[in-house]
Amino acid sequence: MKSVMSTRYWRLGLLGACLAAWVTLPALAQPKYPDKPITLIVPNAAGGATDNLARAFAEELGTRLGQAVLVENVGGASGALGAQRVLRSAPDGLTLLFGTTSDMVVTPIANRSAGYSPGDFTPIAKLGVTQFMLLANPGLGVTSVDELVARAKQKPGTLSLGTTGTSSLQAFAAVALQRAAGIEVLAVPYKGGAPMMNDLLAGQVDLGITTVPTAIGQVRAGKVTALGVLSDKRAAVVSEVPTVNESKTVKGVQIEIWAALAGPPKLSQHIVDTLSRAIQALLTDKAFVERRAKMGDQAPPYEPAVDFARFLAAEEQRYRALALA
Repeated sequence: MKSVMSTRYWRLGLLGACLAAWVTLPALAQPKYPDKPITLIVPNAAGGATDNLARAFAEELGTRLGQAVLVENVGGASGALGAQRVLRSAPDGLTLLFGTTSDMVVTPIANRSAGYSPGDFTPIAKLGVTQFMLLANPGLGVTSVDELVARAKQKPGTLSLGTTGTSSLQAFAAVALQRAAGIEVLAVPYKGGAPMMNDLLAGQVDLGITTVPTAIGQVRAGKVTALGVLSDKRAAVVSEVPTVNESKTVKGVQIEIWAALAGPPKLSQHIVDTLSRAIQALLTDKAFVERRAKMGDQAPPYEPAVDFARFLAAEEQRYRALALA
């Protein structure tokens, strides 16, 4: 009897071990990722603020993944060419998008021929936030948002405001500002931030909207007047400049350019999880965060992919509402 019981327990133990091995088999069978260098598509020209951030991120991410992350600039069509390149790539995690508010959300809203929507990507994580600043030529004689609003209401449609194109994020920022302030200005589209800033410095345009890192040097040199940051929080790198929402006449403006990592459709959860762990480590790296802050870029708190997906959907809804203005 004892021998029979021993045999029975032995068989049960063996069965349990087999079941445990079977349950853990899928995890053990996951292919190594990444097993080859990753190409990070940046839908902008080389040398700009987005490209610089992407290259810093790629180097750090490659160190954590144990595999090279190579930056490839695919500019054109307001970011659509780079975005489409990623959407057409294989779902192997070896081609990823360093996307921004502009190419992931604004471009497909402003240009239907872009051929994609924010929901087409596999969202992975938000990586950074860069704030915008409203600037004025000193010759305009306004030093605050409230003074600007008063001047604009006296002469509707006469003050000029430079943006980087009619379908750019800055153009959407101009719409948000006018709607919140109840004013009308003359929007002047430029082909880029540099020519807009040159005309602002020369007094050819009264106002301009550009990123905080781009504006810092000119603000500190006294060549332009910083009226406010287009966010609900001041920019740490120029904390003396108030937000536009601190004024008496403007509330609720929140236009920022965020950067994010996204992949093509049908990217596996295993790949998303692997990338997410590396990004979480990066976003909590104090030295890296401090280096970015000095450049005027903010590292956001880490959020899992599911939260970034919700954020992306909310951003699409918000900017579609601005497009109807």
